[in-house]
Amino acid sequence: MSSNETWLDACFTDPDNRDSRCRAITIGRTTSAVLSMVGCLFALFVILVFRKFRFFTQRLVINVLCVCFLLASLSLHTGNLGHTTECSVAGFFRNLFGLTQNLWIMCIEIHLLIMTITQTRYPHLERVYHGVVWSTGLLLSLVPFIGDHYGPAGIWCWIKSETHYENALRVICYYFWLLLLVFGGGGIYIYIIYRVYRSVYAYEGTYTPAVEAKKRNYKKNIRPLILYPFVGLLLGSISTANRLQNWVNPNQPVFGLNLAHSIVSPLWGFVNALLYLMNRDTLHQLKPAVFAAAVRNWGKTTFTFTKSAEQSGGGPVVVEYTIRQDGADEVTGAQSRDDSSVGVPTME
Repeated sequence: MSSNETWLDACFTDPDNRDSRCRAITIGRTTSAVLSMVGCLFALFVILVFRKFRFFTQRLVINVLCVCFLLASLSLHTGNLGHTTECSVAGFFRNLFGLTQNLWIMCIEIHLLIMTITQTRYPHLERVYHGVVWSTGLLLSLVPFIGDHYGPAGIWCWIKSETHYENALRVICYYFWLLLLVFGGGGIYIYIIYRVYRSVYAYEGTYTPAVEAKKRNYKKNIRPLILYPFVGLLLGSISTANRLQNWVNPNQPVFGLNLAHSIVSPLWGFVNALLYLMNRDTLHQLKPAVFAAAVRNWGKTTFTFTKSAEQSGGGPVVVEYTIRQDGADEVTGAQSRDDSSVGVPTME
């Protein structure tokens, strides 16, 4: 290790390095990356099985999961990350996928805000979101190629931090948008909770169809998405803290911050997938009988299956699931015991 090289630089530029801190960081980021990739693939498989990709709000989640998967895959590279073309290309894709991940979560925040205020869906916004996210991501990720500013950046390849200009590039090309996600999203998050509570749950008057419609819209379109901005707030704070320390004192990297950063950065996909799969209605769909029936009958507008007496605690129960073809954002299910109707849960 040269006199100007820190232990962190040596981790990924010296193939013979045996520092235990380096091994811990490599194991942490690889484990997180594998968890994220598996989680994203499973969540996407569930979306495919139940054909939720047909619905706008679900496609927003699909975009986040796909970009998280690609970002996590970059963390599996554990070879020599010196000043090579391979490292520059890896740095470009890391910035592109990391930035577009943040931008897609910002789109979810904006979509939540629009639906909370207007109680209306705007499907044409999907093209606008794609145009803004990918054009912004590509443009800002290409800028560091001018002057060869991609290279080894601590625990992986990214924008280097050897000059003040490169530190400014980090802010412009990534951290400005992450901070906008964290603080802007936090403000939107608070406003949405306040607005929903005031207009829906604080109402104590007589029954009105308008209030019930707002409740259904909240449960169907807003509640499944509301925790995604919170993930950005939580996970983004850790990576921001580490990069801030790198900027203030670049020659003394803190092991704990770098280890946390290496674990958290690839973990976005796993946490987002977990949020999706832990949704109440998704958990219901993951029951073996429901999931197996959906796989067998993929492509049909309706499918039925019968629970045994042991499963239902009584007589046989016939459950029917309907996937609507009229463009409405819902998948419905109903079940009955003998001739008695038992309820119709909504599953986003």
